[in-house]
Amino acid sequence: MKLRSFSFLLLLAVGFTAFVSSCKKEETTPADTRFESVKTGSDNMETIIDTETNLEWVNDTRGCFGGIIEPSNECMESTFAGHEDWRTPTAAELSTLIKAINERDMKLNYINSSCALMSTSAATWVFTENAAEPGNMTTTKPGNAGLRCVRKK
Repeated sequence: MKLRSFSFLLLLAVGFTAFVSSCKKEETTPADTRFESVKTGSDNMETIIDTETNLEWVNDTRGCFGGIIEPSNECMESTFAGHEDWRTPTAAELSTLIKAINERDMKLNYINSSCALMSTSAATWVFTENAAEPGNMTTTKPGNAGLRCVRKK
């Protein structure tokens, strides 16, 4: 009889422990939702929406121009992902994007994956996540740079 009582109490204790464990909330790190990747338009082009700055960036090799050193009108003359209101980013906008991407160990799509500098709307260039100083700006004119278009979402 004592063995049955002990077995019953043991079974009750195990069941209660399992019940309490299942009721505890698991502590998890919330998902990072700053960047949202979207493919839209008749060209099915990928863009990244930065929910913190409300900017949409072209993230498709078809919309990342290589060999652009000076600020240009390439963005304003282009249609990507069904939109025609693209422009060349400011140095601050591009620097903020590159730093945030680098902090998350993400990569942007480039025509040339070794591209280390991107042109901005002023005579300033920003080091990409493919460079030694991601997000930092320089006014030293590079021999080669690229251009990534942006628009207000």
